[in-house]
Amino acid sequence: MEQCLKITTLKKRAEFLFVAQGMKSSGRFLSLQARENTVSENIRFGLTASKKVGNAVKRNRARRRLRAILQQILPKYGLKGMDYVAIARPQTIDANYKDLLDEVEFLVKRLSKRNFSKPKPD
Repeated sequence: MEQCLKITTLKKRAEFLFVAQGMKSSGRFLSLQARENTVSENIRFGLTASKKVGNAVKRNRARRRLRAILQQILPKYGLKGMDYVAIARPQTIDANYKDLLDEVEFLVKRLSKRNFSKPKPD
């Protein structure tokens, strides 16, 4: 992908809900959602870790790990004009960093191959 793409973050609940209506792909350590955004051509991503992941320290650690990996993977494999949301699982915290990196790369590639022109069927 182009190296000049800007990667920004999703901040509002409505943005997360918008992405939740798109495509989903899951692995052992996380779930990844993606949807074409209508606001900008930048790649945007959001992170979420519920209380099922653990206490605040564990949730923050999971988000930090996912943030670092997404900032590394999305410029290479993410699609321009897409929003991504990574949902942490309890296994995210204890996962080997290399395994987590490989899984995120696999999920981003898998979602990049799908057709985003149609919204999720109800």
